[in-house]
Amino acid sequence: MKMKNKQLEAIDGTLLEYLSNEIFIEILSYLNGIDVVFAFSCLINRFQSLLSNYCEFFDFKSISKAKFDLIFRQYDTQRWKSLEISNDDHTYGQIDNFFQKYFLIKNFFQLRSFSMLKIKVGSGYTFFNQLEFLTNLNSLTIESICGSVMSKFNLPKLRRFVLSSCRNMKWIKVIL
Repeated sequence: MKMKNKQLEAIDGTLLEYLSNEIFIEILSYLNGIDVVFAFSCLINRFQSLLSNYCEFFDFKSISKAKFDLIFRQYDTQRWKSLEISNDDHTYGQIDNFFQKYFLIKNFFQLRSFSMLKIKVGSGYTFFNQLEFLTNLNSLTIESICGSVMSKFNLPKLRRFVLSSCRNMKWIKVIL
């Protein structure tokens, strides 16, 4: 019995390493990419490789600018399937920062879901011109933006389109 306890103690700290890649990937599929990156990024090289290849869903709603920049530097954005950015109180300026550094057509053409939350009304974002190049997009959420800023776009696979915080909805027929 004493020997069995010593054997268990010897492997306790590394049990995660004994999981098959398939099981580990299944676990990752239930988590936000950001949480996964910061939870597992300093572990063995095998995990680093899995993280790079299988983290597809990134929710930046409540993340510091430093962590935001770190993830964008370390991970291939062309593998991402879902992206959520926000100008919330904790992430103020994140959307501006994002569009100053990245072009949707170049870095995110494969996205299936894209959400922009707490957009500053009247900011004059030019990303609407890029939306039509997101040909795989099936869900788009835009919060806090209204008519005069939006231009027409065509997204053939779009199945879910959410606009919020807009009083005058007459202009919506122009963009669809």
